[in-house]
Amino acid sequence: MRLKPLVPILAGIIIGVPFGWFLRGKAPPEKSVIPPAKTTAYTSLSNEELKNRSAQLVAAIRGLTRSFYEEDNRMRVAADEKSAGVKSQAEQERIRKAWIEDSARLHDMFMQRYKDKFWADAVLLRQAIVARVGSVPGAQNPILFEQPTNILGVEQVANSLELLEKSLTKKSI
Repeated sequence: MRLKPLVPILAGIIIGVPFGWFLRGKAPPEKSVIPPAKTTAYTSLSNEELKNRSAQLVAAIRGLTRSFYEEDNRMRVAADEKSAGVKSQAEQERIRKAWIEDSARLHDMFMQRYKDKFWADAVLLRQAIVARVGSVPGAQNPILFEQPTNILGVEQVANSLELLEKSLTKKSI
């Protein structure tokens, strides 16, 4: 019969796999090592100064995002008003498509403003605060700080910086 050679193979698998799991041992838990902050303009500041700089940056970033939403909303309302006076479905679609393209350009312009004016400070402030307080709410996801993909990501940078700012104690380091 052809089944007889399969019996030792199956028995070996059934016994060998759990035995191998038992013998391999446990891997040590991963440690979250936060590298020391490189010396920057922020690493020498006191906690109070870091809190102030963070608060200023958070306010500026939120001002940027608020400006984006206001301008985008203004463009949408204007497109809706144009579209309301048009009977042709094709013309309404053209107006809608033009608004979407204008909105995308506006988004790209505001993302570039963020990168030009706030990006480096946000990354460096995050690093300086995390080096002092370790892993706290707001410290997660460094990629968000380095590469926010859209205006919602920029808002999250501001929210995270605010959480980090609140984690600093009043005493100076």
